[in-house]
Amino acid sequence: MSWAFECLEAGQGPTVTLLHGLFGGPSNWAAVIPSLAQDFHVLAPQFPLDGSVPITSLQPLTDFVREFLDFKGVEQTALCGNSLGGQVALDFCLKYPHRVTKLILAGSAGLYERHLADGSLPKPNKEFIREQAEKIFFDKRHISEELIEQIYQQLQDRRYVRFLIRVAKATRDYRMDDELAKVRVPTLLIWGAQDEVTPPSVAHQFHEHLPNAQLVFFDECGHAPPIEHPKKFSQIVREFLAQPSSVASSCCQ
Repeated sequence: MSWAFECLEAGQGPTVTLLHGLFGGPSNWAAVIPSLAQDFHVLAPQFPLDGSVPITSLQPLTDFVREFLDFKGVEQTALCGNSLGGQVALDFCLKYPHRVTKLILAGSAGLYERHLADGSLPKPNKEFIREQAEKIFFDKRHISEELIEQIYQQLQDRRYVRFLIRVAKATRDYRMDDELAKVRVPTLLIWGAQDEVTPPSVAHQFHEHLPNAQLVFFDECGHAPPIEHPKKFSQIVREFLAQPSSVASSCCQ
């Protein structure tokens, strides 16, 4: 499949690739990129989630990551994903383990996620959108009128809404419980203690099933740690990437 690649890119050094969620984009990482770019070559691609490419499983998004990295000439990378991006990162790691040096998952899909996968079309009104956004962020200041308006306009296209629901169903139907034990690379789990989409219990499940994982909770944080706590997120990710690969599994608050 032929993709049109768009991304944010900065820095030099070992590559870190940042994968956004279903309603997100590369700008979700804008506040963490400058810090990471001090020591790393940072890539934040735009997933093909505009409805132009049919996606009925996770495979096309995993293929997209592989072809994007090939296009950029990157053989190995640390992968960091939020929400849907986390599940794609996991799937890529399972399929191409030789290409992933380390894994960072923030509020990752793959085990359980509250989303629009029940088959119903959301009501295209701003009150509904605001209610959903309030489940994403602990700090409601991140829910701007501009964000509400942007999503509202997107949801006026019913074909696009149906596309989003198909993608959400694909992630829901791909339960990764039995696959996680195969992920051998050092993994960092960063979770919002107030995450309502992938609650803290999901973080503990990931930590239990991944053989080589550390778990860190951010207090006063919802489903998007890199947006709500970019400075802390960047610092912890940089420290993790600097660790030797044979890191012991641990959990901290």
